Amino acid sequence: MRQIVKNGRKCAVCRFGLILILLMLPVHGMAYAFGREIQISREEIEALNYLRGFVGPHRADLREFKPEKITAVLQFLVSPKKNGTLYHADGPDGTPSAYFETDIARRLDQIVRLTDNPDVPAAFTAPSTVRLARWESIDTPDRQLPKLWEHLPELSSPVFFTGIEHLVNTPDQSTGAYYDYDLYRSVMLTKADGRNLLISLSSQTGISGVGKRGLIIGPDEQWDYLYTGQSGLNLRGLGWVDSYMYDSYSVALYLEDAGGTAVRFGMFKWLRAGWANLNLVRRAHIYEGVQRFADTLKQILEDQRLADISAVTRSLLEIRRLSEDQLRQVVQVYLAALQKQVETRGLLSANEMRTLFEEPGYTLGREEMQSIVVLEYLKQLLGKPHHVNLKQWLPGLWH
Repeated sequence: MRQIVKNGRKCAVCRFGLILILLMLPVHGMAYAFGREIQISREEIEALNYLRGFVGPHRADLREFKPEKITAVLQFLVSPKKNGTLYHADGPDGTPSAYFETDIARRLDQIVRLTDNPDVPAAFTAPSTVRLARWESIDTPDRQLPKLWEHLPELSSPVFFTGIEHLVNTPDQSTGAYYDYDLYRSVMLTKADGRNLLISLSSQTGISGVGKRGLIIGPDEQWDYLYTGQSGLNLRGLGWVDSYMYDSYSVALYLEDAGGTAVRFGMFKWLRAGWANLNLVRRAHIYEGVQRFADTLKQILEDQRLADISAVTRSLLEIRRLSEDQLRQVVQVYLAALQKQVETRGLLSANEMRTLFEEPGYTLGREEMQSIVVLEYLKQLLGKPHHVNLKQWLPGLWH
């Protein structure tokens, strides 16, 4: 696209052209199957708004939460849905949203032992969407995540905590961009109509860091991602674009069935992101992103190779204790394998390859290296293709 510059700015013609290009970006997978998009009812939206009032800097006191106020949204959660329909709850400001649900064949206590455990990195259960996650603050007396599963299956009173979590996500499937941002978080374990219910709320604290170029190497379900550290989009002709996540918030519900054998997971998510303060996100993009997260979560949680959660937790703690030298040894093998794949697929130019993989090139901190080892451990544990044989390199990790 020819750039026309006036007074140091790209003109409106170029901006309009960019918008058209980005709006035509493909939406993958199931998003194409939607025959219609339906706004949920006013009562259900009011219940969601009530929940959203419990997250953020001016949140209501979680001790004042009343389960009967969210009856409408819980009824929606368990109700049958029409095939080929995208349900949404767009806010009054027009922020687009989407809803996704799935059933997970695990008890709620087993789920929270993996998803809300201080000893289990968030990327372990969300490798397709989370690169790094850490709690910047936790509003509990000891500043630690509470062990929610210890209150189940007999939950005598609600248990909750709030805080701020820092996240770096994985490359977007359309643009290749990845972002770092902070979220206000509120998590509550309670009961609704005698059934255990986990509520997870999030609200972005402000505009994200600038989008950086990432690569999805091979099929997304292999979880092989490369992070260049360079701002821009991984799209031909649009690498110069500075994109941002302007705002996001979500309501996630985990409702255990009456028999305590499975959990219905449902998430509403709202997102604004784009360039030059223009939102270029569509509902189908949001649906795809939540589906990407939820399908992976379900796959991991239901796998019987993770049935011994105590053993998994011990291995993850061992990874946290690895020295810098041990981490570098594992990561060196991992990056060499990724480099070979990138070269074979022709994903980067020769100059980009030198920048990333030659000294001082692809420099990673301890947090990033630990995340790679956790990812390789997970893939090996699940019997997925992986790049490092941890049984050979780090036999002490294996159970």
